[in-house]
Amino acid sequence: MKIFCFDSMLYEVTGERLGGPGFLAHDSHLFDGVDKRQVYLAMLFGAKVAERKHGQYIIAMNSDEFSGSLDAAEASGKGAERHVLENAVMEVRLTDHENRRPVRLPV
Repeated sequence: MKIFCFDSMLYEVTGERLGGPGFLAHDSHLFDGVDKRQVYLAMLFGAKVAERKHGQYIIAMNSDEFSGSLDAAEASGKGAERHVLENAVMEVRLTDHENRRPVRLPV
């Protein structure tokens, strides 16, 4: 979570001083071993900071991990703003179930 806090601080400071990139991105690896309720609060914090800065907070996370953190937060009474995160999730566009043929590109 130290890296999350550091990244969030950099996102805000560079946005104010230099314009920044306009987005903050994390992989689910950042949240390995972290309590699911804390993951929920971190995602919510990132979403709110990005909204305030008119940017984006991007997380690459498995749907079961995402749902688990939402459920854990709700079970502990901290899930009041669950809808903020649920409304931000993009639909899956590529799955392993679609038939894809390899394409050879000219070299």
